[in-house]
Amino acid sequence: MVWEPQGAAYAAALLERWRDITEDDEDTSPWSTGPLIDEASGPLIYFAMRWSMAEEASAYAAAVAESMGLVRFDVQQDRLRP
Repeated sequence: MVWEPQGAAYAAALLERWRDITEDDEDTSPWSTGPLIDEASGPLIYFAMRWSMAEEASAYAAAVAESMGLVRFDVQQDRLRP
């Protein structure tokens, strides 16, 4: 279950830019699992990205999280993201 209301708003903001992979007929989504909202659990959302789009999508996801006052942890870098 996604944490409310910020979790749902965050996932919705990401999906405004890129479609959920479950609805992506044009193969333009950076998400490698879906539906994206199902990746939320308690106070966390963990979403896997396609390697080819990870840099762009990660930067955008971090910027959106920052604008919403959310903490950003990058598991690839094993640190909080600035």
